[in-house]
Amino acid sequence: MQRLRRLQQTIVQQRDQIARHNDYLLNEQRVAKAVFDRVAHSGCLDAPNIRYLQSPYALFNGDLLLAAYTPSGDTHLLLADFTGHGLPAAIGAMPLAEVFYSMTAKGYGLAEILREMNAKLKRILPVDMFCCAALLCVSAQRRCVEVWNGGMPDGYLQAALSGQRTALTSQHLPLGVLRAEVFDHATQVLPMLPGDQVFLLTDGVIDTCGPNQQLFGVERLERVLDANRHPLQLIAEVEQALRDFQGQARDDVSMVQITSQLPAFLGVPAIVYSDSGQCSPRDWSASFEFRAPSLQQFNPLPYVLQLLMEVHGLRAQGPVIHAVLAELYSNALEHGVLGLDSRLKRDTGGFAHYYQQRKERLATLKYGFVRFSLQVEPIGESGRLLIQVEDSGAGFDVARVMARPLDLDRLSGRGVSLVRQLCPAARWAPDGRSATVEFSWGGLA
Repeated sequence: MQRLRRLQQTIVQQRDQIARHNDYLLNEQRVAKAVFDRVAHSGCLDAPNIRYLQSPYALFNGDLLLAAYTPSGDTHLLLADFTGHGLPAAIGAMPLAEVFYSMTAKGYGLAEILREMNAKLKRILPVDMFCCAALLCVSAQRRCVEVWNGGMPDGYLQAALSGQRTALTSQHLPLGVLRAEVFDHATQVLPMLPGDQVFLLTDGVIDTCGPNQQLFGVERLERVLDANRHPLQLIAEVEQALRDFQGQARDDVSMVQITSQLPAFLGVPAIVYSDSGQCSPRDWSASFEFRAPSLQQFNPLPYVLQLLMEVHGLRAQGPVIHAVLAELYSNALEHGVLGLDSRLKRDTGGFAHYYQQRKERLATLKYGFVRFSLQVEPIGESGRLLIQVEDSGAGFDVARVMARPLDLDRLSGRGVSLVRQLCPAARWAPDGRSATVEFSWGGLA
């Protein structure tokens, strides 16, 4: 009887200790979850052209889904899958979200964002952890989607008019595996017209296990995609197919679908500034010349845009200025310095060939430059900004290009039309080697 009494006391003590420890863990997880949700917030996932489903396997989702607008109106979307669940997955997700949101808001491209995310994860994660990820830049203005897939299942680009489906296969190792000097940030660029859709998913979908230990698999998923007639219902149809399969999820299930559509928010600042607004440079000029070694590996746009946004009167026009600068720089680099012909982009095959040539010519570039000349001048309480972008290329027939209508529906030759639409004061030198745009603030005409 004495031994039974001692056994009962031991059991009660252990039960109370387990209960206290469980309450402590739950409280820790609640605090960590609150911090995680604030850092890895949804961004613009509530946009009307984005639909998604996330079914967490644990309190902390091992899958990470983020979306944000760039200053020029493009959409960056990240779907990532960390090894493990719970707190270990959240530890890697928070710095990844911080890099994604901060660099997207500053106007960096996918290459710079990928390099920074990989370097940070490589530095902080243990060797048995990594992050499979798919990163997209959907640009309705440029009629294209830029894709990087490292270790994720195939995504799919569905053309609205032709019905053609293109697989977005993994061509890279996951983030956090390779050192910075051997990491490959090369992206794939595909045409994407308004109405076209990209569908991404994590391996929790295809790895769902049925009652007889069969996996849902890629073939069943593609049958659902083939049978889909209403794109807005695709995620619901995949979810129903998983239920009909009577499968048991062994991992987080995440799906996201984004439709290309023209942005309706250009002119709204993408960055919230915290300074008082009392100190602003109002009368200055600067010139920057980026030569071949810099053009090969450096994106000057965030640097130049940050300098211009120190002028408080220009901040309300930040997205438009960024969009115009991006087009002028792209034209100067690709058509001027690299000598690429935009007519290659008239179809899907030409699109791929164009960007392959861009990559090859940029890698072997020895000479050439792109020069930015900036001038800010006060006019009473108002002001004016003049930007000139010049390149070392052969130029183009300005009169012939200016004679074209402002047609933005074609895949090629859209840069000049877009600049003219966003900035009616834009003008080009007769030799086609430099362009000048003008922005004003404070009530100037």
